[in-house]
Amino acid sequence: MPELPSVEVYKQYFDSCSLNQIIKSVNFESKEILTEKPARFRKVLDGRWFTSSGRYGKYLFAHLDNGYSFIMHFGMTGFLEYDSIPLRNPYSRFSIHFQNKHVLAFIDPRKFGKIGLTRSIDDFITKKKLGPDALDISYQSFKEIFKKRRGMLKPLLLNQNFIAGIGNLYADEILYQSRLHPLIPADELKPSQIKKLFSSTKKVLKKAIDYMDKPENLPDSYLLPHRYIGGECPCGGKINIIKVGGRTTYFCPECQKSL
Repeated sequence: MPELPSVEVYKQYFDSCSLNQIIKSVNFESKEILTEKPARFRKVLDGRWFTSSGRYGKYLFAHLDNGYSFIMHFGMTGFLEYDSIPLRNPYSRFSIHFQNKHVLAFIDPRKFGKIGLTRSIDDFITKKKLGPDALDISYQSFKEIFKKRRGMLKPLLLNQNFIAGIGNLYADEILYQSRLHPLIPADELKPSQIKKLFSSTKKVLKKAIDYMDKPENLPDSYLLPHRYIGGECPCGGKINIIKVGGRTTYFCPECQKSL
C-alpha cells in the first residue's frame, strides 16, 4: 500500500504536470472508487484548474481555484500517470482531461483507491479521525501517544488514528533504525527510546522521499534493501519474519532485542 513517502512522491509528480491547466472534462472508468456522484465531480472540476496540492498522511489533496479540494487515496496499488490523449493504460479508473490534450489518470489495478471532494480539509481529517501527520507531528504529541499505550509498538505505528502516514514497510525500517523489537509494549519504553523512535520516524520517512520511495535503493545500513526471505541484516545476522497484528513483519533479533 502506498505510504507517506509514496504519496509525497506522487505530490511532486502531480505538481510537475497538472497545475494551472484548464480541465476540459473528467472520465469515470470505474465508478466504484468514487465517494461522490459523477455529476458532482463534473460540476466541481469542469472548466477549473488546480492551483496547488498538499499531503496529509496517505492522502493527496489537489486544490482547485474554486475553493474545493480533490481528494486521492491510493489504496494498495494506486498511482498517477500523466500522458497524451489517448491514454493507453488499461487500469485507469478516473481521468482528468486538460485543454492541452493531455490527461492525468488515477491508475489502480486492484481498485482499492478512493477519489473524493471536500471544501474543508480540516473537516475531512476530523471525519476520518486521522492522527497527526507523521512528518509534522511534534515530539510532545508523539511522546503522549506512546507513553499511554499498552499495545505493541508496530500496530501503534500503523494505526492512522494515532499517527497518519506510516505503513507496514516503513514501520519495519523505523523500528530497525530505533533498535526496538516490534512486540515491545509502548508503555514500557524509556524516555530515551521514545526520543529515538521519534527521530527515526522523521529520518526514515525523509530518507525514503529523498530516494523517491525506492526501498531497494536505500543505504545498505537500512533494513529494507535486505527485507526478503533469507535476507541478512547489515550486522550479519539473519532477519526474522513474524506476524504482528496480522501484518508480516521483518526484524533483526540481534539488533532489535525485546525488553
